[in-house]
Amino acid sequence: MNAKAADTGYTLVELTIAAVLLAGAMAMIAVSVSTASNSLHGDDLVAKGMESLQRSAVRVSQIMRPCSLTSYRVLSLRSDVPAQASAPGEWIEPNDGEPRSAIQFRAASGVESMNAAALTDTRVLRLEPEASDPPDGVDNDGDGMVDEGYLVLDYDGIAVRLASNIERCTFTLTGRQLAIELHSAARRRNQTVQHFAVHETLYLRNN
Repeated sequence: MNAKAADTGYTLVELTIAAVLLAGAMAMIAVSVSTASNSLHGDDLVAKGMESLQRSAVRVSQIMRPCSLTSYRVLSLRSDVPAQASAPGEWIEPNDGEPRSAIQFRAASGVESMNAAALTDTRVLRLEPEASDPPDGVDNDGDGMVDEGYLVLDYDGIAVRLASNIERCTFTLTGRQLAIELHSAARRRNQTVQHFAVHETLYLRNN
């Protein structure tokens, strides 16, 4: 009987069952590969965002490195009135260790970088809100970031955007040490949002 069964091969029922099991296994493999691919793509978007933010922070640090300490000013807020300013929006001397999002400064010129008297005209670093997401504490454009904008450098009558998708930017001066902090985010493929930040620290010229 066994020899006869072996000679007749597999029955139609057995072949059908095998096909169903194989199809199920292939479907599970396909789902696993798709999930892994989406996860890697999402991680790649976050990695690209972090890399871009790090490059922006390094660029800002390079711009600020020749900054003259005595020329450093911050934009006044409502909380500065009337103790330090007559109204918000004035350039005032910084409070030690207090973070601000807009600063004004002069830097050593490229011609005579070691000459304290040779300074550039006044420059400004500030956060410019995106038109689609005004600063109101709400994610108006639905991209997962709140009140994001551009980090802008104003100099010689020109406004240059140094970085985009910046949720928060702070400059904190403590003595001569300046801490720069940039915050951003990226949306993963699964629609979750990954927030991240980078930090740079340097010492300003003591003149």
